[in-house]
Amino acid sequence: MWNCGPSQKITGSWADPDAKTMGPYKKVFVIVMSQDPDMNYNIESQIASTLKSRGFEVVRSNDIFPPKFSVTRDFSREELVASIKRTGCDAVFTLALLDTKKVESYNPGAVYYPVNYGYYGNYYGYYSHYYPQMYTPGYYSVERTYYLETNLYDVESTKLLWSVQSEAHNPSGINDWFKKYSYLLTKHLKTSGLSQN
Repeated sequence: MWNCGPSQKITGSWADPDAKTMGPYKKVFVIVMSQDPDMNYNIESQIASTLKSRGFEVVRSNDIFPPKFSVTRDFSREELVASIKRTGCDAVFTLALLDTKKVESYNPGAVYYPVNYGYYGNYYGYYSHYYPQMYTPGYYSVERTYYLETNLYDVESTKLLWSVQSEAHNPSGINDWFKKYSYLLTKHLKTSGLSQN
């Protein structure tokens, strides 16, 4: 998830009108879904740290499931629900990387000529006028946009309570990305009336 000009924004959201009457939630099960097990582990750890700092108990999926665990391959719906209930969690927080868009572009180089009017006298002066060019070589740049969805579910009913879709454009790294992302989510949860912290 990396390179120039980082930006993040929420592009869509939904909250169940009855969500405010449910809970209060005290223990959250966190699942991050992408194709990169290391990234899943790192982001789950970041989410867990943020939730703990706000007074929640947290269980990460990496704490109880193997790294390459697949919900559809390794569990039925009932088995997954039962395994999460056994942890004592009352809410499930999921973050999924839905899609990635990559755009590669070429930025041409530039040539700068020094201003020197003394080259007219002889061929050496003429040559020395054009030779010391300042040349900036061309280069390729890659811009990436990540499309994410974050959901919050009630464990007992398995009901979706809250959902946010967002875009991250050229984040410089996981830590920088998550710091901004957690701020956006926290702010949005407050706006939706689902969090007091």
